[in-house]
Amino acid sequence: MDRSKKLRSRIGPKKKKIEVFCREREELIEEIVFGEDLMRLCYGTKLGVRLTSKFFTKRWISRAYGVYNDTRISKRKINDFVTKLQIDLDECEKPLADYRSFNDFFARRLKPDTRPIPDDPRKLISSGDGRLLVFPSIDEKSLSNVKWAPVYLMELFNRDNALVERYRGGSCAVLRLCPSDYHRFHFPLSGKALPTKTVPGLLHSVSPYALEQKISVYALNKRTICSLETKDFGEVLLMEIGALGVGSIIQTYEPGTQVSRGDEKGYFKFGGSTTICFLESGKIAFDEDLVKNSAAGLETVVKMGESIATLSDGEAAS
Repeated sequence: MDRSKKLRSRIGPKKKKIEVFCREREELIEEIVFGEDLMRLCYGTKLGVRLTSKFFTKRWISRAYGVYNDTRISKRKINDFVTKLQIDLDECEKPLADYRSFNDFFARRLKPDTRPIPDDPRKLISSGDGRLLVFPSIDEKSLSNVKWAPVYLMELFNRDNALVERYRGGSCAVLRLCPSDYHRFHFPLSGKALPTKTVPGLLHSVSPYALEQKISVYALNKRTICSLETKDFGEVLLMEIGALGVGSIIQTYEPGTQVSRGDEKGYFKFGGSTTICFLESGKIAFDEDLVKNSAAGLETVVKMGESIATLSDGEAAS
């Protein structure tokens, strides 16, 4: 066994086989984990988790790494990143040579019409590309997949009791973005977008390596919260969650304005990240395939603009 293999065998458990359901191909696929050895080091042992929680999740570390990824020197990382993660360059707005830095490529825009939006106004769309879990009815005050630590709304909403009461018993969609994904996020519905508030916090990874350690990542991490006032779907809460290596969550929309379904809301700089969309009780019915997969703890790969739910019967749509 060479030295690198000996080192990898000591830093944590064997590599995880992370399977997700690809909606487009209608089959299970294995996720490519970028920086998997680092995830094993940080979250593969109790000591690793303690050290990560105490040191590596601090914002200044991710901020410093973010500064480097904004420099022209970081541009040299792009080709290897594209090759390892099998990124489809045909979707990119610009040729590869035109990106000024690694973060410039990471937060890339796509060509127009690459992510079509359904015409039906009764459809709730995915806010981005990623792996989706849906919760048709939030269990009293928390949401949780069997592999996670419980996520309590009071902690997630920064102890805002009014928000807890509004979304208690409601539904939500949790979209986990991997480094290979398109990292701009969009409005899932049309409406009036209020200002986004930032809740300071740590920057744990949102990968299965961290989530399966029963760390309440979403309630601990830095996150942003925005209310979207809609005509038929009620008040919808949009949340973006930072992660290990994510120095910035950038909002690009104009607060207080009317937005259309599919309009860009913002983007993440480098790192895997998460968005969560909360809806009031009884407003929507998630697509059956998503409900079935989520009940089994299986994430579904979706793309921005795909329909993920329909306005419930009895609700108007215009």
